Amino acid sequence: MAVMSNTLAHRVAERHGIVTTEELLADGWSSNAVRRQVTAGLLVRVHSGVYRVGTAPDSFESRCVAASLADPSVVVTGAAAARLWEFRHVFRPEEPIVLVEHDRTPIVRGVVVRRTNVLDPSDWVERPDGSRVATPVRAWFDCARDLNDERFERLTEWVLDHHTRVPTLWAMVRRMAGRGRPGLARVTRVMSQRASWQKPAGSGLELRVLKALADRGVGNIVRQHPIRLSNGHVIHPDGAIPDIRWAIEIDHVTWHGGRLDAQRDKGRDRQLRRVAWQVDRVTDQEVRDDFAAVIGELVELVALRRRELAA
Repeated sequence: MAVMSNTLAHRVAERHGIVTTEELLADGWSSNAVRRQVTAGLLVRVHSGVYRVGTAPDSFESRCVAASLADPSVVVTGAAAARLWEFRHVFRPEEPIVLVEHDRTPIVRGVVVRRTNVLDPSDWVERPDGSRVATPVRAWFDCARDLNDERFERLTEWVLDHHTRVPTLWAMVRRMAGRGRPGLARVTRVMSQRASWQKPAGSGLELRVLKALADRGVGNIVRQHPIRLSNGHVIHPDGAIPDIRWAIEIDHVTWHGGRLDAQRDKGRDRQLRRVAWQVDRVTDQEVRDDFAAVIGELVELVALRRRELAA
């Protein structure tokens, strides 16, 4: 009975149970031994020359590794790369989405193939498990074709908060600019709507709240509108309606609830009142618990603010 060496067994374990025929032969196995293991179900064929050890689970990660080993030209990208990078605001595909150049004939079984004429070595990295995955910035761009504007805007803010800066995203947009490129129009729309000085939104929830308020017709609500306090400091609340000097902050109880944070926020709220601004705060928890009710309360507060100023 063929047995893997300790060295190969360790490598296969790091790859989520994936091994190639070439590696088995180099480890001293014969072609007949490989066939017998496949017949017995101890090796499961994933692609030509690529197998999964029968005792290893058929996971998304193992499929990405298998695709990378089966075809050295493919790069896992889009929502599949987003899943590997643990992006938020992106659906979780079960099949690897792989990117290949136009002149290549890639694997076609068990993957979703997308072609491109722009794929540089700087666009991907090799993970320790052996899969080739698009960098966070390239994965972000390639996600645009599969998301609507609202969800892609949330993804953009998340990527800016965790992986990169605005100039880097714009550099990718310029490099990928080409007539008819899928997702380019959406990327350009979303990026053009945000000012270069804006800090990343702390969560997609902030964008969702501001959009819901705008949809309810509260007025011109501006994200991170600059407000100069009496002490000379400039702050940028999550959202603001400048014509009535009203601001909204979405506090995150998981990382925004400490004593020092609360003390700082209360002090800032007092400074806002000194320059005739009203700020109302909600927490991410209450927004998630009853989104419609919170939005309704905020709409009422805006209307009350308008009545007070008119009086």
